[in-house]
Amino acid sequence: MDREWFSSQIDTTFDVDPGDGGSSVPLTLVEVTEGQTGTRFRRFSVLFHGPADRALGQGTYTFGHATLDSFAIFIVPVVGSNAERILYEACFSQPVESPARP
Repeated sequence: MDREWFSSQIDTTFDVDPGDGGSSVPLTLVEVTEGQTGTRFRRFSVLFHGPADRALGQGTYTFGHATLDSFAIFIVPVVGSNAERILYEACFSQPVESPARP
């Protein structure tokens, strides 16, 4: 999964396992933001909207999707949540591939 992969999933909903035996929590991917990229790492973050009545704490959760394999990511509730929705962010840092040497 990289920034381009997440960008192709904007406005789709993921079913997140809350880990407590309860029903999944729907989170909609709403934004992918490019972070500062250095010579060794490429950084980006993704932002999800979730229902205000089903809060998830900071932690690693299994995300499912109707057309994708499930995967686990660490999410954090962030400032900007309100009575209508809770915002969650996941941040990524991936190594930049070095050009092949002749």
